[in-house]
Amino acid sequence: MDELEELLARLTAAQRQLITSSAKTKTFPDNNTLQKIATLALNISSVETMIVETQARAQVARLAKAND
Repeated sequence: MDELEELLARLTAAQRQLITSSAKTKTFPDNNTLQKIATLALNISSVETMIVETQARAQVARLAKAND
């Protein structure tokens, strides 16, 4: 799961950098930048979901093992 958390950190950092750069220009971001930010948001959400699902599966496995 460390790989997923590392990916999440990279995606979040990339999105934050784009948003920060856009804020500094004081103009409305171009469509390409907005698309990149939106795509990163979708990917971040997907990775977060995978992390939660992985944690839930691991917890179920631990409970099943404890009940054996």
